[in-house]
Amino acid sequence: MRNPAKSTLHRFSEFGNFMEPDQNSIEKKIIIPLFPLPTTVFYPNTDLPLHIFEPRYRSMVVDALDGEKNIGMVLLKPGWEKDYQATPDIQTIGCVGKIERHVQLPEGKYNILLSGLHRFRIINEIEGKLYRQAQVELLKEINDRNLTDGSISIKDHIIKNMKQYLGNIPSGDTIEQALDLETCNTLSQLVDRVAYHFDLSPGKMQEFLEEQDVEKRAETLQSLIELKIRLTKISHKIKDEGIDFSMN
Repeated sequence: MRNPAKSTLHRFSEFGNFMEPDQNSIEKKIIIPLFPLPTTVFYPNTDLPLHIFEPRYRSMVVDALDGEKNIGMVLLKPGWEKDYQATPDIQTIGCVGKIERHVQLPEGKYNILLSGLHRFRIINEIEGKLYRQAQVELLKEINDRNLTDGSISIKDHIIKNMKQYLGNIPSGDTIEQALDLETCNTLSQLVDRVAYHFDLSPGKMQEFLEEQDVEKRAETLQSLIELKIRLTKISHKIKDEGIDFSMN
């Protein structure tokens, strides 16, 4: 069966400009602290509020605030519970964010807000701190698009479908305002921000994070939005018609 999202995206590919690579930021290697969590997958162009209470991560925040304010979020692999206080296995692809705001609480705890910057791949971990840290390479966005010149309709298409979906769920208006999709200047910003909204499993969120090709992420997103629209229509139909699925 033909994938409508894919065919639509291919039509969009005939128009607009691909973004020129930025050779100063592609595949750049940096050392960052790592904050592994079992269910949190972080994306660029999104915000992540965190409450920091463990001593090792309080130390991490102190060091980050004294430096570049960067923290790398990574997902713990299944089975992390047996080794959580040590060094359980983690995914090799994560997202680095910058501390935009912080509040220091009693006993050295913190509330912080991370702003997502780049996907990264772990090269090797580095010892010497209470918390984990690693040398990482920042990953480039492949097939990204500039959406500011108005010549590409993919932005309008995704926003239109997203508004249709949000119009059929509770608090849809609030979510739409929070997403603020009209301010997205690149395709990567748009798809990451929308995908981050959906309540997907950590595994599916990680798959999306690991995909560097922005067009492929857009294809996945298109299919997801269309599925969500179909499911909400079915749900409303069942409710409106009062269909009873109980066994007699």
